[in-house]
Amino acid sequence: MTPRLALALVLIGAVPLHAQERPRTLDEWIGDPTHTHDGRIRLTGLKHGTYHRGYRCPTLEAAAAVVSTVTAARKGRTTAERQRALLLRTLPKHGCAAAARGDYVPLALGPMVSLDLGYEANEDWTALRVRTPDGVEAGLVYDASVYAMD
Repeated sequence: MTPRLALALVLIGAVPLHAQERPRTLDEWIGDPTHTHDGRIRLTGLKHGTYHRGYRCPTLEAAAAVVSTVTAARKGRTTAERQRALLLRTLPKHGCAAAARGDYVPLALGPMVSLDLGYEANEDWTALRVRTPDGVEAGLVYDASVYAMD
């Protein structure tokens, strides 16, 4: 094996699974260990500046509308920072607020959008229908990135 081939294999193996191919089903999404712990999304409720890892919405449709707004904005000339700001502005318009601490059980997978905010600063926002820690179904806009803070 040539040194270049060995290096290429190392680099390919270092790319996270979520960056290579988007999951097509909820089971594939749950199966990615960067997304869930034992099939649950565990949120601490901590805030890092304006960043929360998850935002609870009334429904999956509300969460999907938030993510779809950012997806639509990508068609124009806009930066990832502006797309992130749009996401934050759109959340309250759809009744979404920072998610409380606890375990959320994913029930249905909605749209996803990836924002490349620089070195080790990707955000992979996913719309989901979840069972919340208080036992009701709701929507969730969740940063499933390996670089997400929580």
